[in-house]
Amino acid sequence: MTDHPYKKILVAVDGTFHASVAARYSCQFAQAFHSKLFVVTVISKDMNENMEKSASYSIARIIDEAKGSGVDIEGVILKGDVIGAINKFVGENKIDIVFSSTRRPQKEGRFFVKSVTSELMSGVSCNMIAIKISHPGRSLRSKRVLVPVIGDGHMDRERADIVGALAERFSSSITVFHVNELSASKIKRLEKPEKGLMIEEGEKKISSFMKELSARGMHASEKIVSGSKVRDEIISEASHHKYDLIILGTTKRNILKRVVSGNPVEEILRDTPCDVMLLHFK
Repeated sequence: MTDHPYKKILVAVDGTFHASVAARYSCQFAQAFHSKLFVVTVISKDMNENMEKSASYSIARIIDEAKGSGVDIEGVILKGDVIGAINKFVGENKIDIVFSSTRRPQKEGRFFVKSVTSELMSGVSCNMIAIKISHPGRSLRSKRVLVPVIGDGHMDRERADIVGALAERFSSSITVFHVNELSASKIKRLEKPEKGLMIEEGEKKISSFMKELSARGMHASEKIVSGSKVRDEIISEASHHKYDLIILGTTKRNILKRVVSGNPVEEILRDTPCDVMLLHFK
């Protein structure tokens, strides 16, 4: 693994099972990066006594699970507004990356938009990983990982650091996936030579990212396809080939819009049958 900037990791927990799985993921990354891990919960004024106890207990449980892992881990209980308290802690303690789970709220039926995690991702001053847990029994067993790449070279090194750490911890098989976005009518008219040229073009676009993976001693397979909607191709690939995890970059607004249309990332989070990691680099 190359030099990395992740000396301090924060994972936000709230007593829910999804948050505890995100914490286990963060512990794996802390092992790979030799980072200090802060397990943080925020006691807000709208929480009742049972919720406060559950949140506090979750810290103790995660620390207990991490015994013997070699991770330097510390539990922290904050009070106040969740977003404000975490942002303040991130700044004061020079946190390098934040982990949080994102799950479907009961009322609005959304995974990400208007969630605490999306607000953190927008406002926190450091890098962030949001994790959607689909099948708890398969989480932390990420043997087959899909990495969609647009191919503009943006944050390739940072993304490769995350992919490399995960592959190291789980002995994962990585597939780098690129979609040449064309109209449905154009796709139907493609002749065999044109299809070959489209594949070559896709390979060039992802070459920078592939080099970063190779520099970390990783061998990843490539898959180049053509489709009318990138979002639909990602969902189809994940569904039909039984991936355990998708690692999706959400670094710039224009990238986000090119990956999904409609509400940002909602459709991929909603329709994919596996866990999804959303990477947001500052």
